[in-house]
Amino acid sequence: MEDEHMLRSSRMKASLVAVFAVALLASSSGYRTASAHQVDRSGAALNLVHPGHLTVGSDTTYPPMENRDASGQFVGADIGLARALAHAMGLKGAIIVDNSFDSIIPALTTRHEFDVIMSSMNDTPDRRKVISFVDYMTSSESLVVKASSSIHANGYGGMCGRTVAVESGTTELFGLQAANKTCGNKINIKTFTKDTDAYQAFASGHAEAYSGDLPVGALYVKNSHGGLRLAGRPFNSGQNYGIGLSKHAMALHQALIRGLRKIRHNGQYRRILNRWGVGGAAI
Repeated sequence: MEDEHMLRSSRMKASLVAVFAVALLASSSGYRTASAHQVDRSGAALNLVHPGHLTVGSDTTYPPMENRDASGQFVGADIGLARALAHAMGLKGAIIVDNSFDSIIPALTTRHEFDVIMSSMNDTPDRRKVISFVDYMTSSESLVVKASSSIHANGYGGMCGRTVAVESGTTELFGLQAANKTCGNKINIKTFTKDTDAYQAFASGHAEAYSGDLPVGALYVKNSHGGLRLAGRPFNSGQNYGIGLSKHAMALHQALIRGLRKIRHNGQYRRILNRWGVGGAAI
């Protein structure tokens, strides 16, 4: 009887071990399946234009923030941040879609051509009526003139009676239009679809000044080797660049916040900004 009891006990232990092993295997297999399922569900919840990728709308005529290099590749601070964010969000990468700035919001909200806007876009109350933002950099505006110019201005109010080239759809254009309401001698505002065209109009003598965000204006001055200068101090500095997205994309909004937090903590954010000479705009 004792041998029979020991045999039954051994068999019971073996059975329990086998059951436990099967349960453990099923549990670990189930965990892997659940994890993959969670990733799939998360991707689906983001409702991305191209699943697995963050599709980014950008007007790539705005160095050092977003432009093309000599080989035609997209480069710049916003481009680097977009790619880093995509990976931090667990995606395969970022797809950059070139789009003119004055139509970039409708392309997001109406035509759904991309998931987000990263295009040196200031987070303003008027734009917040249409889209949501995740802020990621500080911003200010500048006026660029020839080094020999007699113009000295710390804002658009100092440009009355002058000709200024500016990209359409920008806060610079809105600022110039607002200043014109109080100018006795109106500002002659020349607008262009591309910022590079606005700058070229100024550089070729068709405007007395160019207006753009400080990183862009400062780069033009730097690359002029003394031929250009800022008309005065940067102004309208209480603004932020924001990643624009649909008001309905709540899951994406939270994913962007988490991704931005991650690249700030791991140092990528600061390295990217420093690489493009805009480290002082970090927030």
